[in-house]
Amino acid sequence: MHLKFFSAIISLVVGASLASAKECNGGGGECVSHFHGSSCQGTNFIGDYVPTCGGNCFQYSSFDSLLVEGSLFLGTDCHVYSDYNCQNQIVDTGNILGTSCYNTPGAQSMRCFYDC
Repeated sequence: MHLKFFSAIISLVVGASLASAKECNGGGGECVSHFHGSSCQGTNFIGDYVPTCGGNCFQYSSFDSLLVEGSLFLGTDCHVYSDYNCQNQIVDTGNILGTSCYNTPGAQSMRCFYDC
């Protein structure tokens, strides 16, 4: 009985860590949100995700601003690109502790890292 329960817990943990674009939970901590228009206006919200150390290339047809959130002790770093394949960098946010908005007019892809 305990072995089945333990196996189920392990499966959930491994499955959660393999998810590639987990949405933010709104409770603070690491999060990257992208918007149409400048200045990260809430009415222009497109979507968000939780960054990892995977460095996956997140692709979207076009976004114009990026809200980058780290925790109080661990930072989030995003590299934003003008092309769809994460090659032509236009913004490097640096390691963000807390929250910062960046204007990224016409950006099409990004790589964001948290606690790396």
